[in-house]
Amino acid sequence: MASPSSLLGIGIFSILSVLTRARATIPLFVFGDSLADNGNNNNLTVPLLDKANFPHNGIDFPGRIATGRFSNGFNGVDYKARFLGFPIGPPPYMSLTEPNQMLHGVNFASAGSGILDTTGPGTISMKAQIENFEKVIQVLQQTLGQHQAKDKITTSIFNIVTANNDLFAHYFATGAANATLNEQFIDNLVDRFIQHLTSLYNLGARNFDISGTGQVGCVPFLLSQNPEGTCIDVLNQLSVQYNTAVSARVNQLRSQLQGMRYSYSNIYRMTSHLMQNPVLYGMMDSKNACCGGGKFNGEVQCTTEATYCSNRNNYYFWDWYHPTEAIYRMTSHLAFFGSSIYSAPINIQQLAMGITLSTSEAS
Repeated sequence: MASPSSLLGIGIFSILSVLTRARATIPLFVFGDSLADNGNNNNLTVPLLDKANFPHNGIDFPGRIATGRFSNGFNGVDYKARFLGFPIGPPPYMSLTEPNQMLHGVNFASAGSGILDTTGPGTISMKAQIENFEKVIQVLQQTLGQHQAKDKITTSIFNIVTANNDLFAHYFATGAANATLNEQFIDNLVDRFIQHLTSLYNLGARNFDISGTGQVGCVPFLLSQNPEGTCIDVLNQLSVQYNTAVSARVNQLRSQLQGMRYSYSNIYRMTSHLMQNPVLYGMMDSKNACCGGGKFNGEVQCTTEATYCSNRNNYYFWDWYHPTEAIYRMTSHLAFFGSSIYSAPINIQQLAMGITLSTSEAS
């Protein structure tokens, strides 16, 4: 096992200084759930648990603004965008007012949503997120012209962070106790994901940054509901099943779709290592939420009435379901710069460099 310093990458800023100019030409389009949402749900009529545009969220964000990110500060998309040379993640689709806001990417993610249309009623489903992307393409075509708009899409990175809520919904509905039903559910979920991925490819997407699911059975809310106060093993196993099946199918799809390239981030492996070795990464607590209440500080949502910790960098979880900014930073770094243990068949840095190289050869 590599040391923590090597995992987090020594010399990141020297690498960035050389490649920032090239990378900053690579737009970032984002699809997914609350781990990626940066404000799309703010004005939706959805339950409060699917919103984060209120304190104490954003307490460490510049200006202490609760933007709609489910974090005490930045989220993973922001860090990936920064590694690409941007100051922050792309704007939320629901906030767009003019075409030039779309030129460097757009965030379509909606908290509570999933791969399946039935997951997260009232949120922006993955299907609807892709439909919104189609609308952005039309605007880009009108603004840049057909040829330049196509080039922009084919040289963009498509970050997809989803399936977490589908797993939660299946567990809450069935208990994930029946192996046959679990297998059928995973097969259906993966089939639908591949359909979404193919839809994006047919719209011009070629470069995909896909985040797998993590140890979803270990979030503070579920610990608080378990009399033993331990992780829900059947839900974690469901996450493993999904990751194994979807990564194999995505690799198969790559051989069928010409020009498709991807990086699959093994979030489960990352989160397992971080949770099992918290002290190595400066964390004092990998079970309790920083902001919340009740057992494990995970029985209630992080709202203005909730209590919150002062040493947020020492916590794995910010609230009952989501990590702290510190964890978003670590996992994003491993996804972007990490070895094949964490990102395969290539990492996001290699994905971006491939785009830069192909663009240079074409010019």
